[in-house]
Amino acid sequence: MTALVAALCACGLSFALSLAIGPKAVGAKAMLGALFQYDAANEAHLIVRDIRLPRALLGLLVGSSLAMAGAVMQGVTRNPLAGPSIMGLSGGGTLAMLAALIAVPGLSYNGSIAASFLGALGGFAAVMLVAKMSPGGFAPARMALAGTVTSALLSSVTQGLVICFAMAGDMLYWTAGGIANVTWTQVAAIAPCVAVGAAAVAWLAPSITILNLGSETAVGLGQRTSVVRAGATLSVLVLTAGAVAVAGPISFVGLMVPHVCRLAAGGDYRRIIPLSAVVGAALTSLADVAARTALGQGREIPLGVVTAAIGAPCFVWLVRQRAAGIFGAGAPTVGTGAPRWRPQTTLLLLAGLLVVVGVVALHVGFTPLSPQEVWYALTGESGGDQQLALTTFRLPRIEFAMLVGCGIAVAGAAIQAVLRNDLVEPGILGVSAGASLAVVLSLALFGYSVLTSVVTLPLVAIVGSMGAMGVVYLLCLGQGRSSTRLLLTGVAVSSALGAATLLASLQISSQAYAFAVAFSAGSLSSAGWNYVMVLAVWLGVLAPVLWGQATTLNALRLGDDAATGLGVAVARRSILVLTTAVALCAACMALAGGVTFLGLIAPHISRRLVGADHAFVLPASGFVGAILLVAADMLGSQAITGVELPAGVIVSALGAPYFLYLMTRR
Repeated sequence: MTALVAALCACGLSFALSLAIGPKAVGAKAMLGALFQYDAANEAHLIVRDIRLPRALLGLLVGSSLAMAGAVMQGVTRNPLAGPSIMGLSGGGTLAMLAALIAVPGLSYNGSIAASFLGALGGFAAVMLVAKMSPGGFAPARMALAGTVTSALLSSVTQGLVICFAMAGDMLYWTAGGIANVTWTQVAAIAPCVAVGAAAVAWLAPSITILNLGSETAVGLGQRTSVVRAGATLSVLVLTAGAVAVAGPISFVGLMVPHVCRLAAGGDYRRIIPLSAVVGAALTSLADVAARTALGQGREIPLGVVTAAIGAPCFVWLVRQRAAGIFGAGAPTVGTGAPRWRPQTTLLLLAGLLVVVGVVALHVGFTPLSPQEVWYALTGESGGDQQLALTTFRLPRIEFAMLVGCGIAVAGAAIQAVLRNDLVEPGILGVSAGASLAVVLSLALFGYSVLTSVVTLPLVAIVGSMGAMGVVYLLCLGQGRSSTRLLLTGVAVSSALGAATLLASLQISSQAYAFAVAFSAGSLSSAGWNYVMVLAVWLGVLAPVLWGQATTLNALRLGDDAATGLGVAVARRSILVLTTAVALCAACMALAGGVTFLGLIAPHISRRLVGADHAFVLPASGFVGAILLVAADMLGSQAITGVELPAGVIVSALGAPYFLYLMTRR
């Protein structure tokens, strides 16, 4: 009871601050007058009643909804890492609602809530299906990992749609999670969802308390566990759908708040749920006040950035401490059978396939070219637009895609070998997020002109990527090389860096911001011969270093003890390979943007084709990565007529499902 009273006081204080703080300060007398003695002729009353009051109420309702949803999810699944933003609900709801808005521009809020409900249901169902098919079943760590990867996929597709339909400016705050420009219509839309969801979870609270003791105990006490789970799932979907429809994906609220409340209220969900509702409302309201004031008057941060900055460290703490018992000590590796052909033959076939894909890409584009036109343009026998399109735009873009794909794939294969973890991917470990933050910060500090220096840009990205990877590695020191712990820590660090990147994006010009949005999605549209030459130098220096460590990588895959017995200086060689691989990946991402999951797919395909010897795995990964990225860029330019999907979005759409498939492998 004491905790609930304190939470109510905090909620009241946050509500008062939300009404008082803004471009024009409003005193307590004016606030009370606007609430109880409204005068339409009074400017302060108009500000409070029509602008700040709906926003303050919406903040309370959104925070309460997400916190209750998180509490119910953690109780029903017995998973300390569960939450709407972690388990695919927020990502699915956001994508479905954005797709509905594109298809029906004048969609009402009720229609948006319905679309969000269906999307959240789809996202959560996908996570549960992957978890059920994985070796660990519904183990908390497996569910959290499946959820984070599914959310990353949904977020990538959402970002691709925003870019394709030129909605970056209009949808910035909503896709990042925000409640700016709130009206009473939005409050009226979410209120029924909160009321119905709160009533349902309050009714289910005693059953959730019993179910949290374990399914066998609950069945022994006469509980119909399937009915409780179904009711809880529907309640969570209603609460999440309403919150996402009006505020976008507000991350980590549903993860953080239930843990705080459980410390104060014990294990009884009849206390945890109402306390979570109040604490969640207070936290979100205070975060919204911080979002409005951090940058000074007239400017504000999306609410989701503030909650991510708070929630990501909390998530890391949960991974390290509260959830310490749910991670295995080993790092999974997928066995490879004997290759069907000799590795040398396979490398020649891959090289030939890369040439074929490159030749096809020369013919495909917004202006298709016949083989005869391509030949004449390459030999200089034709001039004009065709030769300009081919030699100035299409040919350097294809070669750039080959270099980027090769570099990221080779780096991914090396990192997987050092960490003995076949689920590792440079983008998931924070390399992409660190590079993006460094590039956007350089834009904010030095202006758009920094992009003209293709020599400086890779160096900046390498510094950011090294820092991000170092943070992830340090956070996992002393806790073994558990694959799930390493990956979930990488996701948390990437979330925090992503929030910082978005915050930095608000400080740059509109031209630079448009570049930053496309960059984060992995776009190759800026490629020119200068990009090709610079990246060729980086690849020519760093890739041979990794290939020269092939014997070391083979030994490291066997384990530290075996590698030491074979005479390998494990610590020194591991640092050398990781540093080189991260530098190579960062140099590629500095010029191409956040191309994620490519460093996961290519090494797996390569090991199936050439076996486990890294003398062949590394070059095979380079060929496969180049083929995949050229094909993805070609597909992105042709998928929607008149619109170009970033290659990074296409790769993510292929790579995330492949990652989830690998999780189901035994």
